[in-house]
Order: sequence, then C-alpha cells, then structure tokens
Amino acid sequence: MDSGRFETFIDAIIAIMMTVMVLKIPQPETLSLSGLWGLRVMYLAYIISFIVIFSIWDHHRKLFNLIEEIDNQVIWMYSSLIFFITLVPYFTAWVAHEPFEALPELLFGLLFLIINILYIMSTGLAVRNDTHNHMIKDFSYDELFVLNLVLFIVGLILIFIGYPIAMLIICLITVITWNIIPIIKKTYHIGDNNGV
Repeated sequence: MDSGRFETFIDAIIAIMMTVMVLKIPQPETLSLSGLWGLRVMYLAYIISFIVIFSIWDHHRKLFNLIEEIDNQVIWMYSSLIFFITLVPYFTAWVAHEPFEALPELLFGLLFLIINILYIMSTGLAVRNDTHNHMIKDFSYDELFVLNLVLFIVGLILIFIGYPIAMLIICLITVITWNIIPIIKKTYHIGDNNGV
C-alpha cells in the first residue's frame, strides 16, 4: 500500500493537536511580567508537549520520505500512537493546572512513556515491513526505550517522595534524549557497519 494518504492523515491530526494545545493556554490575568510568570508551568507543559508532538511528526516525515510501502499492521500501530498523541493536549492542560499534584504528573509521565514505546514499535514495524528498502535500515530507536524507562522510574520515585513536578522535568529530559541520541548516532556513525 502506498504511504502517501496515510502520511497526510497523520500530518493533519498532528497539526490539529498542536493547535488544540495552544488554545488551552489562558491569557494572563494581568498584562505584566508577573502575569506571565504566573502561567510559567502552563508554558513549560505546553513547550514539552509541543516538542514531543513535533519530534514525532519530524521523525514520521523523515521515515515516510524513505518508506516505499506499508501494510495494515503499520497503519494500526501508527493509529495506536496517534490515539495516545491525541491525549497530549488533555493531559498537558491537566498537569499545567495542577503541577504540584501527584496524579496528573504521574499520568502525564505515563502518557509520555506509552508514546515513547509506541513510537519505537511503530518505527520498528514500518522498517521491518519495507524489507527491501535499504535506505531505512538505520531507523532504529531501541536504545531510547531503556533510557526513557529509567527516566520514568526516577520521575515516579520523585513523585512518591514529594516532588511531583519533577515528572514534568523528566518528560523534558525524555524529549531531549529523543532528539539528541539520533544526532549522536549519526555524528559518530554508531550502529553503522563502517562506524566506530
């Protein structure tokens, strides 16, 4: 199956999610620096969520520029990923309004972990499905799973010892690793047959 229509569908959903998130940010009560400062956690949650959604879109764009064919398994796996992405605006607003409460922070972190797992699984399935396409053999993010699972556990521990907002910071670190590790791999040719 040609991937063009599916790629367009995902692009549209991601664009809608980014728009919905920004609409959930209220205007400051006063037009001053203190009014803006009062919304700092909301801005941080929005930035983290935006970067996550943008990173997934960017990864999806790069992969699907190279993918030649997909099957129903790939479509359903990506649909599962998209389902959880559509929850990001809801949980972003919740954690932004209650940043010092354990439950919203825990569920925010759990959502990011699930998205991370589905992100890795979707990529792996798409690469395995397009078996004759040698241009996509290096699209692998398995090492991200272990690192981000460890980060989630650290965030979980910090929630339970009384620092729930730490999960928001852990999610930011997770987003950074999503974007930094592939750059490091490409720069040092890690995983290449010709690399170090």
